Amino acid sequence: MAQVSKDSEFEISSEFIESGKSNKKIKKKGGPYTKQEKIARQDEVHRLHFEYDYSARKISELMKIPRNTINGDIDYRYGKILTNSNVHDPELTVIVNLQRLNVQKSRLRESLDKSDNFQQRLAIEKMIFDIDSKIINTNLKLSNTMKRVHRLGTNYINDWFKKNGKEDRYLHFFDRISVSEKAQQKITKIIKEDRKKTGI
Repeated sequence: MAQVSKDSEFEISSEFIESGKSNKKIKKKGGPYTKQEKIARQDEVHRLHFEYDYSARKISELMKIPRNTINGDIDYRYGKILTNSNVHDPELTVIVNLQRLNVQKSRLRESLDKSDNFQQRLAIEKMIFDIDSKIINTNLKLSNTMKRVHRLGTNYINDWFKKNGKEDRYLHFFDRISVSEKAQQKITKIIKEDRKKTGI
């Protein structure tokens, strides 16, 4: 298993490193990774993302692998989890769990108001803080999931347009592009003109 050293630099698991060493001399077919290397990489990405809650950027830095590859591995594992789970509507499950956390928080708040014991109040406040942290973390993950789904959908549509010789392309809703004021005005003008032509 990976360990955190004294200077807080994270180490990649020895299993992943050994699998990389053993596959160095294997001729690669059909892409930059052999099947064995790909499985080892995906397993390591899964561990770092789901067990340590590291972002794709952090995993990319640690493993010295392009972030697009890491994002692909994470998306693949999320898809597997959804396929293998019996949850037909993950959003509903998340909402139910958030509601439970809010109910627990309300009960703790009532207990806090009734308590006169300092140590007990401190313990209850810590529990409330932990619940708030869980709620915030869940909402952040929902936001990231929404971005990932939107990006995947946009990429899929643009790939279809390209394969079928269409000129249209969609931008990612969450993309942020820094441009000058003049460039922004030109872009807005182009979009308006394009919408008039296409009737959108």
